[in-house]
Amino acid sequence: MNTENVPGNNFENNSEIIPDNAQDNIIDNNDKNSGSIDSVINPAKANIVVVGNSGVGKSTLINSVFQSEELARTGIGEATTRELKVYESRDLNFRLIDTMGFEPGFLNQNNAIKAIRKWSRESIKNNDEERQIHMIWYCIDGTSKKMFRKNIDMLAKATMIWKSVPIIVVITKSYSKPERDENVAMVYQAFQSHKKLWDNLKAVIPIVARTYKIDADNNINVIPDGLAELLSETEKHIPEGLAASVKDMADYDLQQKRIISHSVVGTSVLAGITVGLTPIPFADGTLLTPLEAGLIKGLSKIYKVEYDNNTELIQTIVNAGAAGVIGKTALSGLKAVPGINIAGEVLNAIVAGSVIAALGEGCIYIFEQIYLGNKTASDIEWVKKIMESKAAEGLSGQMGAIAADYAKKKADGKVSTKDMLGIILKNIRK
Repeated sequence: MNTENVPGNNFENNSEIIPDNAQDNIIDNNDKNSGSIDSVINPAKANIVVVGNSGVGKSTLINSVFQSEELARTGIGEATTRELKVYESRDLNFRLIDTMGFEPGFLNQNNAIKAIRKWSRESIKNNDEERQIHMIWYCIDGTSKKMFRKNIDMLAKATMIWKSVPIIVVITKSYSKPERDENVAMVYQAFQSHKKLWDNLKAVIPIVARTYKIDADNNINVIPDGLAELLSETEKHIPEGLAASVKDMADYDLQQKRIISHSVVGTSVLAGITVGLTPIPFADGTLLTPLEAGLIKGLSKIYKVEYDNNTELIQTIVNAGAAGVIGKTALSGLKAVPGINIAGEVLNAIVAGSVIAALGEGCIYIFEQIYLGNKTASDIEWVKKIMESKAAEGLSGQMGAIAADYAKKKADGKVSTKDMLGIILKNIRK
């Protein structure tokens, strides 16, 4: 039989040969130091996370890249990796992170997604450059001829922290050459429907990771193919991945600070509403001073801005609060609402909550700019302008909407303090 002219496959009449000493050049980081990888990972290398469904051939691919059959063990069929494992070779400037497969079933898929996200969050929480993800190899089975939107969604969920790192799709088990073009087109079409991932897709590469026997009697094999192209594309995009990873870590860190900060503001606004509902007159806003001080201190801690009652920065922000430009703006904005018919203590609560909300949002913006290095704590004139324009003037324009939303909610029934909180925050954060 003339195997050279058989259509659709790269055949060779030979046996697969793997160097006996290949394992000597491999570092299995999970087998060192009782499973700890921290002391053996070389931070100068890029981290590539290998993701895909169970049985797609991730372990076989990793073995082939490192030229070792013992590195990522496979059993009958394909091995199912139950935890993230890190592998590297001294000869390559990247390491591979093998992940749990996206097995059928919600719980299995959820566990696989959570494992990657946990790894990612810990790398950012601990500012651990050794655990950053710089590239994604997304493996799909070339023999299935199917790629569902659900698979793309799982990939997006698992790697959502790494929003801009390069993605290379590896089509494993690409034994048939005619089907390769179809599979590549299928991948591009699937990714086009997912904008965020589409922007990061750098290459789609069909792979035969190891020699595949199709006729044992005649010793006819499909030989490995595509690995050189995969390694070339990987090397090409590693610099981009290193830069993207730093950006993604910074963006995620900032996003988390915003989430925590908004939570702190919400808690303080609720307390302010409660204070405003007391029968004590709200004339100069001094009742809110302790709340304001606690809010400012809490937000400064989140953004690592030094808090000192005596610093000009903190005093400028405090002076803009309930007893200053923000408080006066809130009162004047509420008085300007025509035909307002809200009980006095409720008006107090609306003003108190709105003042705290505006102060908090102004602080978040100021502290964030200082944290990012765009401004300094000594730029007091800028801080004053922010409090007068962004905080105070913004609040002035929203007081009418807050009062109107409250009146509408009141017409439908009883309004709780949490309802008032939602109304205030919705309008202040517009």
